Amino acid sequence: MDIENLLRSFNDHKVKFVIIGAAAFPIYGYARTTLDIDIFIKPTRINAQNCLEALSKCGYDISDLTIEQLLSKKTLFRQYYLEIDIHPYVKGITFETIWKHRARKKLGKVLTNFASLDDLIKMKKAAGRFKDRQDLKVLLRLREKIC
Repeated sequence: MDIENLLRSFNDHKVKFVIIGAAAFPIYGYARTTLDIDIFIKPTRINAQNCLEALSKCGYDISDLTIEQLLSKKTLFRQYYLEIDIHPYVKGITFETIWKHRARKKLGKVLTNFASLDDLIKMKKAAGRFKDRQDLKVLLRLREKIC
């Protein structure tokens, strides 16, 4: 399973989602190593159901996971080398805000949604971990170059 197939499945199943975190950085000219892909989903029952169906279609074992669990906390999925974190909520920002500001870009051949640079900055400020503060410095410099 690769990320393109997963994103294609999300699109096919009408999942409302946005890629956040380090996996979104490259579209703004900043790449750093990351072990996972963080995906923020719209926290509704129908969207969570669509997400579970998309994951199942890609071979992820969702047999022990309920919609309520997916909507209550970040959930980690691992398959082969691909690790994804599904977030129903993110500190410092709402899904509606991220969705409104999202950037639509291709990842490989799949059109997908990425968090805007400003929203990535908001999330990094809210998270406050050491690696987030390091990312924040770079993201703020990138924003200065763009503006």
